[in-house]
Amino acid sequence: MKQLLAAALLALPAHAENPLSVALVSEAKTIAAGNTFMVGLHLKPPPGFHTYWKHPGIVGLATSVEWSLPPGFHAGEIQWPAPETVKMARYTAQGYRGETLLMVPVTAPRDLPIAAAKITARVSWMCCGSTCHPAAKVPFSITLPVAEKGAGDPATLPMFQESRAKLPATDPAWSSQVERDGKRIVLTLKPSDPAIARDVNELGTLRFFTADGQVDSNGEQKVAIGPGQVVRIELPASEHVAAADSLPGVVVAEKSWRKAGGPLGLEVR
Repeated sequence: MKQLLAAALLALPAHAENPLSVALVSEAKTIAAGNTFMVGLHLKPPPGFHTYWKHPGIVGLATSVEWSLPPGFHAGEIQWPAPETVKMARYTAQGYRGETLLMVPVTAPRDLPIAAAKITARVSWMCCGSTCHPAAKVPFSITLPVAEKGAGDPATLPMFQESRAKLPATDPAWSSQVERDGKRIVLTLKPSDPAIARDVNELGTLRFFTADGQVDSNGEQKVAIGPGQVVRIELPASEHVAAADSLPGVVVAEKSWRKAGGPLGLEVR
């Protein structure tokens, strides 16, 4: 079903101008041999539009990138901030309603005989609101000077720091357990270290975001708190994705998962 919906969205007519503002940015002002530095895809949809997470859910297409790098350079995987629910027509999907920075680590080779490195990204995305606007392999480039020591760019550092704070993370202060019962998946979370974990009654609204489609993003999720310091989330199993040995995804809360603060997204594996 997801493939059919994605194909239908791609078939929708796009306007002359894609409404999504996209830029390739760097956290580094200069780079050095052997260093790893961060670049990012800065996505800024207009009000009423959204982009999609690494798994969009029942409908939509994730942002993706193909790199053209100087010899010896290597780009890692996209680091995805915690997602939120987005609506495409009557379907609930997984994405971002606002400005988003998708960070990617790039490593320079130990031998760097060039004066500057040109980094090119061919970016594909789907931006949806009242209409959908696909884009495929749109090129963006930046050129970074090579120096003895790499240096950060004060103009972009705050943007990257803000994006890091939004990254979900696993947390040993919390344990998880998954049970399956027909069309239901029950995810149970409880503090493994109550001394540092936030009281479950203070977490606020909770939602699970599926990383592989085992959970139907359009279905209802039922959250039960307690008894005790236990969170129980009943999830609708997808009819189109086979059950697996694990349930990868992110549980997003209104408040951080630790008393001292931290990520709002708890990565479940």
